[in-house]
Amino acid sequence: MDKKKFLKINTFILKNEYQLLTLSGFLSGLLILFITNKFFFKSELYYLLFFFGIIVSFFGFVLEYFIKKYKTKSLEKVFSYFLSDLSRDYKKTKNLSLSLINISNSNVYKGIDNDIKKISNRVSWGDSFENSLKCLNFSLDSDILNHTLILFNNLKNTSLSLDQIFLKISKDINLFREDKQKKRYFSHLFNLSIVFFIVFIFVLLYLDILIGSNFLWYNYLDSMNRIFFDNFILYIAIVLSFFTAFVISTIKDNKFGGYLKYIGIFFIIIIILFQIVIPKPEAQEVLISTINYMNLEDIDYFYLENIISIQSLSSKYISENTTVDRVYFKPLDVNLCKDTSCLEYTILIKDASFFNFELIKVDKNIIILYEYNY
Repeated sequence: MDKKKFLKINTFILKNEYQLLTLSGFLSGLLILFITNKFFFKSELYYLLFFFGIIVSFFGFVLEYFIKKYKTKSLEKVFSYFLSDLSRDYKKTKNLSLSLINISNSNVYKGIDNDIKKISNRVSWGDSFENSLKCLNFSLDSDILNHTLILFNNLKNTSLSLDQIFLKISKDINLFREDKQKKRYFSHLFNLSIVFFIVFIFVLLYLDILIGSNFLWYNYLDSMNRIFFDNFILYIAIVLSFFTAFVISTIKDNKFGGYLKYIGIFFIIIIILFQIVIPKPEAQEVLISTINYMNLEDIDYFYLENIISIQSLSSKYISENTTVDRVYFKPLDVNLCKDTSCLEYTILIKDASFFNFELIKVDKNIIILYEYNY
């Protein structure tokens, strides 16, 4: 094999090593699946081999991800030192290929020693240093390498010597890395603030549902009712949204317009969540909570005024959600009726309506006298 073909094959392998790794894993998995289906279809090992083939198929993808992640982290830590050492060695030798060979033999760059050797080999074959970095970056797509390539491309046409170019890029990479770490830190802080906000909102919703069930929707006594408690939790959520919006706007852009934008987004999210999750003071729920309260406190009479109903009221549904045996409805204007002909089991509602209710406990039954509140 002549030298040109050898170099082309090596260049292709170095440039596509991760793609070849993924492809080989995928093909190996398919081969295992083919053999499994052909020779082990009726075997007890069939499912074991089948899942093993699937795992092998995806093994290349997983391995590629972790190798790239490890190499990218290693490269970001030591690449500036590599350029600094290269600058120092090139200043002595005035030969880039020889300097790269000297540096690559030192093996002090941990996870990227092999990559530095690959760069050294490519340069020794006659390839340019810039193209060697591009080949390495083709698979990693590192911000550090992208930044290095941009600087190198801008500085190579200046009067600076190659060792000065490497040294300047090395110093600039240190600043770039520090700036990137700060951005990453603030990005994590930004995401963490949103996660905490979401967690706290759902904690507040859970507490509202859990504790709010202990309060009546409408209570004329000198105690807290369910509506007051719901509004109290809602106000806490809104205050939390104001604080979170301030924090993330400070992290992101520190502009008043950004602060208003995040407040608007969080406010909409909170209102939607509270509308969906928190029960509404609708007539059936109000009657259920009141009947349960009457049973708990052994109260025989309770009056409710101006209660909205947006759906038909079912005595069966109310009795199933309370401890009473039966629930009956009776119009208030036929209160003098003594027999069961006045009793109703359903109040049909076509449009949202307001009612006044009188709840009367008779043994283990509840009679609900109602009238429209126009």
